[in-house]
Amino acid sequence: MTERQQRRLAAILAADIAGYSALMGADEVGTVRDLKAHQAVVLPMITEHGGRLDTAGDGILAVFGSVLNAVECAVAIQHDGTAQCWRRRNPRMHFRIGINQGDVVFDDARVYGDGVNIAARLETIAKPGGICISRKVYVEITGKMQLAFVDLGEHQLKNIAQPVRVYRIANERLAAPQLWRKTNSCSP
Repeated sequence: MTERQQRRLAAILAADIAGYSALMGADEVGTVRDLKAHQAVVLPMITEHGGRLDTAGDGILAVFGSVLNAVECAVAIQHDGTAQCWRRRNPRMHFRIGINQGDVVFDDARVYGDGVNIAARLETIAKPGGICISRKVYVEITGKMQLAFVDLGEHQLKNIAQPVRVYRIANERLAAPQLWRKTNSCSP
């Protein structure tokens, strides 16, 4: 490791827009406009919850010193961020989010390691509007947050040596945006 690199235990939140490539293929200008509108709502939530944005584009990689803050941020993105985008008549984009806790390598600009890779793989398992977490995250937040979970069992994630137990956050507030909109009278 160079002098500027250091290792830390961190909570990693990985998110991306479900079906982004198809959206771009159908309407590039509208998709870029919608992406920027979503980012204007969602990216400030990361710093509000004590996170540091590592990368963005159609995806987000954020690093947190607290697992609780990372999960609270994910729930806020899926609930509050989605609601704001609905109110702005911008409902086409839905994030999938994965969260892991791990020992990662930081340098001046980026974060690296299996902890990051596992979070990214968990994001691919999540359904649009959903959040998947690793067992490490589950253990840290159980009893500390009013959330319901579904145990999805062990998953062999792409290019990860050991299987990872995965949980889905299953609260009603994270229901598919169409259902959320119908049940909470926040329609535009």
